[in-house]
Amino acid sequence: MTPSSIQLQSAGYSVHRKFIRFRKGITSALLIRLQVKGNAQAIIDDRLLEVGTGDLIVSRPGQTYQLIIDAMPNRESADFYLFCEGDWTERWLERCRIADGKVRIEAREDILFLWRRLIEEQRNLHEDNEELKEHLLKALCLTLERAANERTTDASRSEVYLPYRIKRYIEQHATEALTLGQIAEHHSVSVSSAVHLFKRTFSKSIIRYALEVRLSVAAERIVHTELPLEEISDTCGFRSYPYFCRAFRSRYQIPPSSYRTRYRAT
Repeated sequence: MTPSSIQLQSAGYSVHRKFIRFRKGITSALLIRLQVKGNAQAIIDDRLLEVGTGDLIVSRPGQTYQLIIDAMPNRESADFYLFCEGDWTERWLERCRIADGKVRIEAREDILFLWRRLIEEQRNLHEDNEELKEHLLKALCLTLERAANERTTDASRSEVYLPYRIKRYIEQHATEALTLGQIAEHHSVSVSSAVHLFKRTFSKSIIRYALEVRLSVAAERIVHTELPLEEISDTCGFRSYPYFCRAFRSRYQIPPSSYRTRYRAT
């Protein structure tokens, strides 16, 4: 393997509906496990870790690892897991803020999407997809690193990271019917705190940034799709076509129809 390589050994999604104790053994590769439902216990080098929904477990090569799952038919446990190795993983571990093998993260859809895609490619036995798996695995690890770094920051500094979480949430959901109340509730803060911290960090309001993201998505669809302008307006989160046209012209200095003509010609 090259110095920047990372190789996937296995990946999967497990659901357990009864008590299970997995045999204790030494992990020869890096193990990454995300609990997405229920509870479990992990023992890493004789340290007992209580694992709940949203907990990310990392067992490094050479560490002993055991998993204990106490589940019942009406209280199941579920997790995503993977084993990987390579020089790239060593550098990733050095900079990751995962203390004592566990960190609580937000099991965001972008994380779960990458994990599912990795599992799909691992099961695809009829194509030479090693390069694709490597890039998916790196993308997943880097996304997990970001989530872990946000969660392991001191509570006193949490307000520094909250605006960036709100920013990513807007980018993921800008074309939906967003409200300040919904955004604040999702991040467990008051509307006034969300508004103040975002404005202080980015020098613009949440509503203004959501509008900019919607207009950026609309501009891309205007140039690269055949969708009618009215449909683009609606699917990008604008409930009024005249308002969309005014906002678009204010942002790009020309109306949507002229924007389509000009940039398709280039």
